[in-house]
Amino acid sequence: MREAGSEAVLIFRLGSIGDTVVALPCFHAIARRFPNSRRILLTNSLTSVRASSAESILDGTGLVDEVIYYPVGDFSVSRILALRREIRRLKPTVLVYLAERPGGLPVLRDAAFFASIGLTNIIGLPWRPDRRRCRRDAEGLLEFECARLARTLAPAIPVSFGSEDWDMHLRTPESAKADALFAALPLCAADPAASLRLAVAPGAKVAAKDWGESRWTELVRSLAPKYPGATLVLIGAPDERSLCERVARHWQGPALNVAGVFSPRETAAVLKRCDLLVCHDSGPMHIAAAQQVPCVALFGNYNLPRKWYPYGDRHVVIHEPRGVGEIGVARVVAAVAARLTLPAASGLA
Repeated sequence: MREAGSEAVLIFRLGSIGDTVVALPCFHAIARRFPNSRRILLTNSLTSVRASSAESILDGTGLVDEVIYYPVGDFSVSRILALRREIRRLKPTVLVYLAERPGGLPVLRDAAFFASIGLTNIIGLPWRPDRRRCRRDAEGLLEFECARLARTLAPAIPVSFGSEDWDMHLRTPESAKADALFAALPLCAADPAASLRLAVAPGAKVAAKDWGESRWTELVRSLAPKYPGATLVLIGAPDERSLCERVARHWQGPALNVAGVFSPRETAAVLKRCDLLVCHDSGPMHIAAAQQVPCVALFGNYNLPRKWYPYGDRHVVIHEPRGVGEIGVARVVAAVAARLTLPAASGLA
């Protein structure tokens, strides 16, 4: 924790789990650029029981020292004035702009608001459309969102994408809780499959991303005889716990349901100890990727190709433009088998 009298840097980033994890390399880069400054995150407050705050990911990392909240959906005069007073109290001298804005008008509005506080030293303000949109490569695929964010900060703040740039700095109690979870499992040295830990995250915050409970049930039922003795780990938000319980009933081996009882950071520690995560386009997907755990990720027609894919080349992404519901269970079973037969990757890139 930096001292209250030190220079303050304000970091403006909205979103929940996935948006925060995708920006981790930028948070690490900001910490390297301003090592002795108080780093204050300006973000949105929770709007859904399924959306965890950025604070739940960054707490304990040392990447930010304080969090204040932006009134998403509440632009009343009293709320805006209260936010201005709060920012003035902190006396930031630099703003690092990481908010995702599709158009120029919101950027102009944000710039005007910060200028009204006297905060004009802004790094990453995406005036040009090229800075607000992901570029396409020769094959028409969008760049990763984390790469677009890095472009907005360059050259003032260089961002890299090594494994250390995705580090969530998990604390000893968080790791110990994950170790204790798996320590309770029976050991079976004669069965190599018993050491396999397969995680699934069947919940979805957005209906258009939801593969559906019946397909998740069929998937688990199909995988169970292929990996006898393996441990199934179920990941999710508190309101997804019952869904995870129902899906787990179709697994023949040990099943551990941590949905709703492990925090996002504790879930990261659990995922770090797994061999694979099968998931929707979701926050757990990005957490697993940051922990260098391969994913089989299911995408439909909600997002365009690659922008929100899990970062790195260790993952298998099944992207069905007709909609996620058009992805057959057999296709996912084959992807799981293919990914599990590959040697462990040695980095994010």
